[in-house]
Amino acid sequence: MITRVGDVESPRRGSPSEVFSSDINHIHMNRKEEKKGCSKWTTIAFGVLAILFLLSTIALAIVVGIKYSEDDKPTEKIIQRDENGKVQFDWPTPSGSLFAHYKKAAVTSDHGLCSEIGRDILIEGGNAVDAMIASLLCIGTVNPQSSGIGGGFVMTLYNASTGMCQTINARETAPAAASETMFVANPKESVMGYKSIATPSELHGFWTVFNMYGSGKVTWARLFQPSITLAHNGFPVSSNLAMVLADKEKYIREEATMKDIFVNPKTNRVYEEGDILKRQRLASTYALLANATDPVELFYKGGMAQTIAGEITDNGGFVNESDLASYETLIDDAPLLSTHLPGDYEMCGPPPPSSFVITQSIIQVMAQFYKDDQVDLDDPLVYHRLIEAEKFAYAQRTKLGDIKFVESARALVDDMMTEEHTKKIAALIKETAQPLDYYGGEKKDMPNSEQELQPDSETINKAPDHGTSHVSIIDAHGNAVSCTSTVNQILGSMRASPTLGIVWNDQMDDFSTPGLKNSFGYAPSETNFIQPGKRPMSSMSPMIIYNKNENRVEMVAGASGGSYIISSTAQTVIRTLLFNQTVKAAIDAPRFHNQYLPEATETEEAMPKALRDVLVEQYKQNFTVVPRQKSVVQALISLEGFVEGNSDFRRKTATYPAGY
Repeated sequence: MITRVGDVESPRRGSPSEVFSSDINHIHMNRKEEKKGCSKWTTIAFGVLAILFLLSTIALAIVVGIKYSEDDKPTEKIIQRDENGKVQFDWPTPSGSLFAHYKKAAVTSDHGLCSEIGRDILIEGGNAVDAMIASLLCIGTVNPQSSGIGGGFVMTLYNASTGMCQTINARETAPAAASETMFVANPKESVMGYKSIATPSELHGFWTVFNMYGSGKVTWARLFQPSITLAHNGFPVSSNLAMVLADKEKYIREEATMKDIFVNPKTNRVYEEGDILKRQRLASTYALLANATDPVELFYKGGMAQTIAGEITDNGGFVNESDLASYETLIDDAPLLSTHLPGDYEMCGPPPPSSFVITQSIIQVMAQFYKDDQVDLDDPLVYHRLIEAEKFAYAQRTKLGDIKFVESARALVDDMMTEEHTKKIAALIKETAQPLDYYGGEKKDMPNSEQELQPDSETINKAPDHGTSHVSIIDAHGNAVSCTSTVNQILGSMRASPTLGIVWNDQMDDFSTPGLKNSFGYAPSETNFIQPGKRPMSSMSPMIIYNKNENRVEMVAGASGGSYIISSTAQTVIRTLLFNQTVKAAIDAPRFHNQYLPEATETEEAMPKALRDVLVEQYKQNFTVVPRQKSVVQALISLEGFVEGNSDFRRKTATYPAGY
């Protein structure tokens, strides 16, 4: 490596002249001792040579300094070529995350403890659905910033015995008293406080899928037992949770229900990494639900429902007993199927309010260009096409909404799932980036900066991701689950039940409000305006890819991270199935994210600078560079009789897949 002029040198090395002078003096003194009769001409000759060498060293340093300070030629100074002249970019080395390899089954989640709990359920005879419930109950305990029974989930299920794919919508709903303009006067109320809470739905979804798709070999109470123990006895606070609590400390201290959970009484500070956090009220709630004959009756219609509704409505919120009692988990036996992937692959995921249709569009468009594993990963055109595919796909997201309420969204989804649509978009991708209007989105409602919904922008931007978790599972029978769970923002509404210990969601922010974009940067969308009973749009894209002719799961993938879920999941699938990378290499790879608005592509610092330079200069892309994107992927792939998987290194938690 060549040190540029002005760089800090190692303390053990001086300037070229200092090094040279000390060496020469040392040699001269030795020779003087050995040959005291040396002539003065010899000394003069050495002196002349020294001066010449010194001058040449200084000249070389100046030339090198000039050459490597030419900022107007960044491509020339970083691009490397092999012996055949082929460009080779300087890609980052692999992360330290585990590249897991198991014979029969695996679980990957956002916390290693929770992956192990799911694995243990599989060992005891449970199936992928049983393991999902146990894992997410654990996540809701040890990662309360992301998920829990105060939120909801969207799930994709592959049943190996039938060869069928189904999706489950346990997404929160707007309460009956909600209205389209309820947050216009005070946007902050959509992300913090009791008015931001939508009807919690996770427990309803758990009980529904347990009864319909569980193995029958593991009891409901058994699924709760590990999380009851963790909540009662305590668990070590992860670096991720500690970071979130530090960022949110001001808001935690201002809210008694949060302070009671997250401020350590021994130190009077929020819990720090390595502290043992106990959630004993939540443990008691779990125990009641675990032992209930009908936990949904208890939580949604019985004594707990009265407590939940009373606490929320007494503090100005809208979720009441009627909203809880009327909640339903939706089972879709005809999910979205993307059937025109190369080979015999079929890609399955949920309809809106999930964003699977957007995610699969990016994958399908890239598949039009790269069908036979023949791709040069050092070809900038690959990444130009990826960015353009993201623009076209995200441009359509603003037109989507809960298809139970928005007929136009259903028609748009039907069109986007066709091969004709995919080919049309691929044909529209030009050799350079185009003006925003070219991509077919709606930008007329994009608010000005002073109108943007940024009630807590400083702490939101500091957070490593948003309040979401994902679990991917393949069991020994070939069943698979891809499930994304969320409380929306980090720590949801910043409100918790003082009686039950549950952190409540702020899912009302996932709706659109006229004239305002939400905290994930999405412009207001009429198709996603608030209506009673409606489920808000989400970026969640839990997907399963399987061989439709061999009845075999190929890949299970999903992510957390707000609007980044779509791009990160798509890139992981593209790199694994189309570019033939390992699932770990696919997750490790630096990412591009373009959500149509704002009008810039975000990428990670690890993305080779020379590649970015080419994309700017030749393909006319523009970039915002961040240390790491706020997306965390969990993915498994079935390969030659084994299950391989990886948990994204971007979440600063001890997380890894577990299996056997």
